[in-house]
Amino acid sequence: VEAMVAITISSLIVVLVSTVFLVQNQFYATQLSRSQAHDNARTMTDFMAREVRSTMQDGVVAAASDSLVVRSPIVLAAVCAQGGGHSIAVQYPGGEASLDTAEISGVALRDASTGNWAYHDASFPTFKRNGGTSAADCAASGADTLGVAGDFQQFRGLNTYFSNDPPNGSILMLYRKVTYSIRTSTMDPAVLALYRTISGRSPVEFATGFGSGARFQYRTGGSTYVNAVPGANVANIDAIRIVAEARTRPRAGGTGDVTFGWAVNLILRNGH
Repeated sequence: VEAMVAITISSLIVVLVSTVFLVQNQFYATQLSRSQAHDNARTMTDFMAREVRSTMQDGVVAAASDSLVVRSPIVLAAVCAQGGGHSIAVQYPGGEASLDTAEISGVALRDASTGNWAYHDASFPTFKRNGGTSAADCAASGADTLGVAGDFQQFRGLNTYFSNDPPNGSILMLYRKVTYSIRTSTMDPAVLALYRTISGRSPVEFATGFGSGARFQYRTGGSTYVNAVPGANVANIDAIRIVAEARTRPRAGGTGDVTFGWAVNLILRNGH
């Protein structure tokens, strides 16, 4: 009888300890999955926010629920002198040495009266002029070149893009064309991933673990967001919403899939 009582009490203790362990393990696994879902969603929105928020007016090229193409500013340059043969001298921080010129997809000119931008897709070598005396030319026009001569450079042939050579004081923008797309992950085909592609380069998967609800939405005035905007109306987009529905599959001991919905509204800089 004493042995039976001891075995019964021991069994109850083992069952209680096991139950506590399983509950704690399930809680830990679920919390780990939830943390991963949170991280995936925030990675997607935080990374895109830095680039998309800087998109200038008319900088959106294409707007679909699973794909967004924007012209992302790299640097602004000021025209400070005119040269011969349709060349101009410009100044921008750091000069060419500060740029990854392979990322440059084109050049844009700001209309001084309206603030609108005129874009022209072109590789950097097509409008860069080698040689010249850009720093001296700008100094002759009143620019302060002391200690920053490397910030000055000459561009050529912009008259073929913008009808005329940009006059002194004009603002140019060098930009990269970036495509964000949501599609099947190469690391985990059971979920979706966010890819970033710079024009002329291979796509890079930098955030993964999304469900079918992940998408882009757009506002063209008012407060209503839609899942896609036709090409003729993309210039009217003034805000972009990133809906990051993160999803993680169950871990050992977990109860099931964990989803986390996270959305961020990005108001475009210099939007209408």
